Amino acid sequence: MRKYYPELLVFLQLSFISLILISAPIFNHLNLWLLLELSGMVVVIWAVYEMRLRNIDIRPIVKQNGVLVTSGPYYLVRHPMYSATLMVMIALVGEYYSNLRLAYLLALLIVLLFKIKYEEKGLVKHFPAYIDYIKKSKRLIPFIY
Repeated sequence: MRKYYPELLVFLQLSFISLILISAPIFNHLNLWLLLELSGMVVVIWAVYEMRLRNIDIRPIVKQNGVLVTSGPYYLVRHPMYSATLMVMIALVGEYYSNLRLAYLLALLIVLLFKIKYEEKGLVKHFPAYIDYIKKSKRLIPFIY
């Protein structure tokens, strides 16, 4: 089980995202929700640009040739791709709300928190400077968490 834990987390993450996406329209019409959804998309594009494709892996593991990125959105939070995912999903659930969709969103949040915990263990082992980075940055929400 432990051997496949990263893949299990990815499977659960993609499952809950898919359940949110197929349970209502994927584009918002109300300005506030649309703004949050588009902002999330911009953050993920910015994060991918800063990370470069050589560093990206959907699994919460550190690539052996990876580099620690602390610039761009990574200056504000340690996991901007997860933040961006949550921004988009919150916007989708917010405009087309149902208790079931909220449950999917909360389950997604829990999975992402487990992914973060697992990923950060590897980052601390691989990058000694990550400990200092933890002290200077928040996980998901700038200045808060």
